[in-house]
Amino acid sequence: MMITQYDEKEGYCKMLGHFLTFDYCRSVSNGLPCSKVLDCWFQDFPIQAFIDQNYTTEEQQKIFAPQKPKILSLSEILEQAQKRLKENKD
Repeated sequence: MMITQYDEKEGYCKMLGHFLTFDYCRSVSNGLPCSKVLDCWFQDFPIQAFIDQNYTTEEQQKIFAPQKPKILSLSEILEQAQKRLKENKD
């Protein structure tokens, strides 16, 4: 199964709220698929088989790892911004 085989298929993205092609979903997370890829594409093609054939166990663990709570991500971004501001002042 070629990794680009389904790239032109279009589906609705529940996270962004509009239609996208699979190539976006397949590479949105630093070159890896979105964590919701199984939920969004299971009716359109054998997505689990696609994932199993195209991604290593380690990559799959990264894809499906629990996401950080938004508040934690935001606080990390703010902390990094504060560090950069302080470094620029010095």
